[in-house]
Amino acid sequence: MHTHTSWTNCVITPEARLTPFVRCFAQRDILAQSSQLVQTAIASLENVLAFHLSGRPILDGGSTTGVVPAMHLFGTQTRPPGCFRFSGSFSTFAIFLKPFASWTLFRIPPAEFADQQFSARDVFGPWMTELWFRLAECESLGERIRVATEALLPFAEHASPLTRTMAAAHRLVQTDFEKRVPQLARESCMSVRTFERKFVAEMGLPPKLFARLRRFQLALDRKRVSGTTWLDVAHDLGYFDQMHMVKEFRAFGGDAPSLLVGNCGDYQPSSLDAAL
Repeated sequence: MHTHTSWTNCVITPEARLTPFVRCFAQRDILAQSSQLVQTAIASLENVLAFHLSGRPILDGGSTTGVVPAMHLFGTQTRPPGCFRFSGSFSTFAIFLKPFASWTLFRIPPAEFADQQFSARDVFGPWMTELWFRLAECESLGERIRVATEALLPFAEHASPLTRTMAAAHRLVQTDFEKRVPQLARESCMSVRTFERKFVAEMGLPPKLFARLRRFQLALDRKRVSGTTWLDVAHDLGYFDQMHMVKEFRAFGGDAPSLLVGNCGDYQPSSLDAAL
């Protein structure tokens, strides 16, 4: 039987007024004829607003399987949430929000979305449906970015400041991070225990896990963009050794590094060293 599967993915960074809140816009078009395309969903710090304009994939999460909502909100994921299955024709426009954007734009702590997924309309209200229709009417990616930008700018113009805990998260680094928690707590005028408790309450995950996940994303980006060896990636990002990195990739991506780069498809757009 003749089978044909193809997909295209385009990633665009936002204009300056949205860069504090949006990592990128992305559009994915998939044609899976006669065979099913499977892409691994991986752990990620970003919150993703996905507008499925044509076709909706199935998310197989192991214990739960179902068709995703037309307006799909994916929170920060600290472990692989499963895999997406595509059969037929699909077109999706996505807004990758930075880890703190749910707070600064919408006054919703990121912890509310951690390791969860929702219908975006249920979370944000009817304006999500209106935005979906406007995006569906667009004839190009550029038009969709313009429409999405117009929808987000009013929130950006009235953005809330970061909390002290979120501001501290901006300063996280991967190398020797464990030694920095007391320093970050002092800079936030908190005890270590209070800092860690507030971090979990606001972000939905402990600060050390936040840093590990950030390093995992950087490692994946580094390999995709530069093509450097995995050994160099492990060294550059402060893993103890390559086996330490492999263990982290299995924890956050469900597979070995060399396999994950191909299997995760375009779930996480490449953006080397993208700022939080």
